[in-house]
Amino acid sequence: MTGGAETRTVKSVENAFEILEYLRDANEATVSEIADHSRLSPGSVHTHLATLKQRGYVVQEGDEYRLGPLLLPLGEHVRNKSPIYQAAAEQVERLAEETGECAHLVVDHDGRLVTLYEEFGENAVGTEYHTRKREEPIEHHHCTAVGKSILSRLPEERVADILDRHGMVQRTPNTITTTSALLEELETVREQGYAVNDEEQMVGIRAVGAPVTTSGGDVLGALSVSGPTSRLRAEDVESSLAEEIIRATNISEVNVNTITE
Repeated sequence: MTGGAETRTVKSVENAFEILEYLRDANEATVSEIADHSRLSPGSVHTHLATLKQRGYVVQEGDEYRLGPLLLPLGEHVRNKSPIYQAAAEQVERLAEETGECAHLVVDHDGRLVTLYEEFGENAVGTEYHTRKREEPIEHHHCTAVGKSILSRLPEERVADILDRHGMVQRTPNTITTTSALLEELETVREQGYAVNDEEQMVGIRAVGAPVTTSGGDVLGALSVSGPTSRLRAEDVESSLAEEIIRATNISEVNVNTITE
């Protein structure tokens, strides 16, 4: 084991997950390619792969390895057992159906955003992009509606920690890139109950999100709807869409509080 008393880890487990994450990013790779990336010896990489292959988490085709199908049940189990998923999945589906756009349920895990559930309405655009985005966590809260919704309910020191760790990259000309401007916007989000991503992550895409909290005020995640600016017009955001999302989060909060009581 390595590290201090509070961060002791098993190096072989770290190596195994590094291999899995590399295969996720590369789609498929050989032993030598993984060894070059991880700085493990080819023999060590092969041993890890043989173990993961035996467990069904990696499959081999010729000299190349890729992620295996038994990872899927693990993810399904995590999602299905999540109280916020149980409470909000129906609301995600309703938002997608009523708006015709893409509706999202996102949670924060250790300062990164994970899409727990997503539903595409009949007019949804960028479905391939959203599907690909689900394959790995999003590291930047500051340019997304769900991220700003979650940050608005976190203590200021926790917000500062997330920003210090992941930074505030500029995705588009509209992206907020200073802490002072973001904190000012988070105050607005708290007051109005929802956040807007106004072409801050991708040009031409607008999103509206709102946080889902427990009765004690802890933030569990956020719901949002995203779509092209030509359909999600600013005036619609301020009127009907924001109200729809807040209603969906309110229902989700009632549901989750019932589930966890």
